[in-house]
Order: sequence, then structure tokens, then C-alpha cells
Amino acid sequence: MLKKRITFAISLILLTILSAFPAHAERLPNFGSCLNPQGKVLASYETGKHGIVGRKDLVTGSDSVYQSSDKGVTQCFCPLDGNGIQTNWFDVSKLKSADIETLKKEGWTYFATGSDWGLKDVPYLAKNTDYACKKTAQKKGDVQKVLSLASTGDSLTIYIFILSGATFLISGMVLRKVSK
Repeated sequence: MLKKRITFAISLILLTILSAFPAHAERLPNFGSCLNPQGKVLASYETGKHGIVGRKDLVTGSDSVYQSSDKGVTQCFCPLDGNGIQTNWFDVSKLKSADIETLKKEGWTYFATGSDWGLKDVPYLAKNTDYACKKTAQKKGDVQKVLSLASTGDSLTIYIFILSGATFLISGMVLRKVSK
């Protein structure tokens, strides 16, 4: 009876963990956040006119581009009004067309080449998210200030803690039964 309960509990935990992953087969790269940008700086401009995915006209502000992972590039644009735009660029050169179509349905925009945007000459998907940034005048010029905290984890981390807790709980129950 105890073995059946343990098997059921472990099965339930594994089912919960597996259901937390996205439906598409390709895992998205870690783009990080413009609030705490990571990776190699590919380009950085304190001021100027810049192109943003989905915008017809050039926009004025600061713009930095980071190689956030082997397949991910993060563009951080901060205009004078402080309403920043983070564009995540996903190198999809090795992705199946079905996976690309799935991501397009999730709001990603397809580009046959990144070279028009100063990236590698491979296909990319791009998606914008908003973030708050602010420019403040200082003696040595404009400095960008972050208005919130950096990202500190994801759902996988949470599920690992849940699985660990459940494992300790089940182990404690088994040991208690055995010691009686």
C-alpha cells in the first residue's frame, strides 16, 4: 500500500513538472532583462535615432545591443520619456518551420535576415516588451537609471524546489513508517 502511495505521489510530481514547459519544441534562449543587461555588448549609443521592430519611423534615445546567449540578442532602447522597449532577437537558423510558425502565432515577428538590423545574416524572430527606464541629467552627461529589480529566476527553479520538498516529505514519511 505504501509503495502505491509513493509511486502515485512521484507520478503526480513528475506530471506537474512536465506540464509547466512551453508547448513549442524549441526552448527560447535566455534574453535576460534590460533592467540588468548581461552578455557581450555588440553596439551602444547614448543618443541618436534608432529602428525598433514594429515602428515605421526612427525613434530618438539611447540604444544598446547585447549578445545574451548563443541564439539570443537583446536590444535595449530608452527614449527621453523613460518608456523603454526591449527587443528580443532569436536566431532561428536551425529551427524547424513548424516551430517558427508556432512562435509567430505567439507574437514574434519573422525576419529573413538580421543583417538589415546590424545582426548576423541569418533568419531571426523578434519580439518587443516594455520596461521602465529614466534619463537624469548629471554633471558628466546623461545616465540611464533603472526603475525596478532584475529578473531573479523562472518557473523551472520553482519546480525544482517543489520537487525537492516533496522528495524530502515522502522520504520522511517512509522513514517514519519503517522506524515504527
